[in-house]
Amino acid sequence: MSEPTLKRLTVLYDPQCGLCRRVHEWMSEQPKYIDIAFVAVNSEEAWYRYPQLNHSLTAADLTVISDRGAVYWGAKAWLMCMWALRGFREWALRLSSPELLPTAKRVLSMISENRYKLEGLGAILLKNSS
Repeated sequence: MSEPTLKRLTVLYDPQCGLCRRVHEWMSEQPKYIDIAFVAVNSEEAWYRYPQLNHSLTAADLTVISDRGAVYWGAKAWLMCMWALRGFREWALRLSSPELLPTAKRVLSMISENRYKLEGLGAILLKNSS
């Protein structure tokens, strides 16, 4: 018997971060292979839905939870978001390859660590890719 197909991802995002809000808006507009729900990190809803998570850790970096219960954090969460989007699945697969994953992790970690400094950059980079 085969595994059930992944149907939904929940993205815990930081609503206090301008870059995070812009990426949330942009992703909401993109064609998707599967449903994506967005929940504010450290919100009552996040605590209610996922009481087992370390919520201080989810506030530190992007966290994605699949409808099968898998939890992705950091660079792997970013790649799962890309994988869910019709225009970016191929990139997610490439970047998750053994050859490119170490570089992808470094770049995505740098973005996450500097997300408050990069707020204006998100609007510039994402405005024409909708």
